[in-house]
Formats: sequence, C-alpha cells, structure tokens
Amino acid sequence: MDNDLDLSALRGFRAVLREGSFSAAALALRVPKSTLSKRVADLEADLGVRLIERSTRTLRPTQEGEVLAARADRLLGEAEDIRRALGESGGTPRGHLRLAVPQVIGNLLLGPIAASFRRLHPEVTLEIHFLDRTPDLLEEGFDGCIRFGPLEDSSQVARRLLHGQAMLVAAPSLPDLATLHHPTDLLRFPLVGLAMIWSGGLPLQNGAEEVTLPYAPPLRLGSHLAVRDAVVAGAGIAALPGLIARAEIAEGRLVRVLPDWSTPRKAIYFVYPSAQSVTARLRAFIDHLAQELGED
Repeated sequence: MDNDLDLSALRGFRAVLREGSFSAAALALRVPKSTLSKRVADLEADLGVRLIERSTRTLRPTQEGEVLAARADRLLGEAEDIRRALGESGGTPRGHLRLAVPQVIGNLLLGPIAASFRRLHPEVTLEIHFLDRTPDLLEEGFDGCIRFGPLEDSSQVARRLLHGQAMLVAAPSLPDLATLHHPTDLLRFPLVGLAMIWSGGLPLQNGAEEVTLPYAPPLRLGSHLAVRDAVVAGAGIAALPGLIARAEIAEGRLVRVLPDWSTPRKAIYFVYPSAQSVTARLRAFIDHLAQELGED
C-alpha cells in the first residue's frame, strides 16, 4: 500500500467524503470532476477494493473506505510536512509559498508587502490567493493563511499580527452629522454595510459602555472597499475597519462620527497547519509580514 498510494488520489478521496459529492469536491480542489473521478477510481484499482458506494443521489464510504478515511489526515499531514521541508538548506529561505488572505487585506496591503519580501528573498516564489472563506490548509495545499479571530481549530498554530476594529465614518458633506451624539442616533441616518451583515446587530463600545444596534442597512455591498467608496460618495454612514478608512480620513474624504465608539477589537492572525510545518521560507514571510503590519 505504501508503494502504490497516490497522494493526489488520496487527497481527492478525502475531499469527496468531506464535501459529500464529486462535484463539490472538484470545486473545492479546483480540478475537473472527470479528473477527480478518475483519481478515485485509480485509487480503488491500485488498492484492489471499492472505497465509495455511489448512487444517483448519495455516496458513502465502504468499510474499506472508512478505514482509509480514518488514516487519510495523518498520511496527508506527514506527506505535507515532508514536502515543506524539501528545498530547505541551512535555514536559507528558498522554494515556493502558497498562501491565502482575505480579499480586503490582499487588495490593500499585500502587493507592496509581497514585493518587498521578494526583494529580500529572491529565491522564494509567492502564490497568494485572495479568499474570503477559511481554507482547509492541508486539503487545498496552502502553507498558511491570514485569518480574523477568534480561531476555532485548536489543532492549528497561529501568530497574532495585529488587532483590528471598525470605526464609524461618513462623507464630511453628509447632512446633519452634528446631531449625532449617541449610537442610537445612527438609526436616523442612511447606513451602508456588507451584504453579509453583522449577525444579531452592530456591536459598539465606548469604554465599559456597550450598545448593539439593530442593523439592516438599505445599501449592502459585497466588499469593504465598495462600502468605503459608497460612503465617500455620500451614501451614508458605515462601520469600516481602520486599515480601510484611515487613508480616506487623512485625505479629508471621510470623517469619523461618534469617534469614541468603535466595534470590539478583533485579532488578525497568520495561521499554519502545525509547528512542524514551519519552513525557513514560511518563517521569513511571517516575520516580514508582522514587521510590515506593525505588530504590537
């Protein structure tokens, strides 16, 4: 089995069981469904057993498939650790890094950070994907990702980069801003928010005082950058992360409203699969990222 086991096929088999269908697994792995089906079929042929029982509507692992599935994570994790260690010599950063970051951080920050890292470490190549979902690092072949906390998966390792929080902003020309004295006053103003809004309302804090506002903005957009641009254009008031709003505030295109109030602080982390997965190139990138972001 050790000689015949195809890791890409094993990864595909595990994805099919996790996602519940070949179509969903192919989408998650970014491969054609036909390619994934062939990999699993080849794996079954190599092992001489049927791993998945298929019907028109459902699939489930066979008894042999359940045995393999129980060991797949460990086998793929060990293979990934070996892959990460290859190409490391004397601690010199070299090789390839495949990373995932939220779109807003990628669009605003990662271009110059990646360029300066490459100048420092020209033997490291970078592949940075902008994803607003949490990737499965091992399943999707990522060396690490940037995540907003709190973190749920205790099996992963995380390094805090900085804390972020959202501030309330508006265009300086928005009428009646001088009448804003308390968060409840916001309900008299047009609000702008994300298409995926705050669950349970918008939480705001001023020291020990906390308020949660009913929050159903009449204008909801798919990214913080679009929200920022709409607010600059006078569409209303929004809660925007500081890293998005600060430049516009400095240029006078936005002003803070209720400046003593902001959302609760949320940590931003760099997450990687395990302590054993840290190569010289990954360590160098995390250190460079923390330095550029001004880790506190």
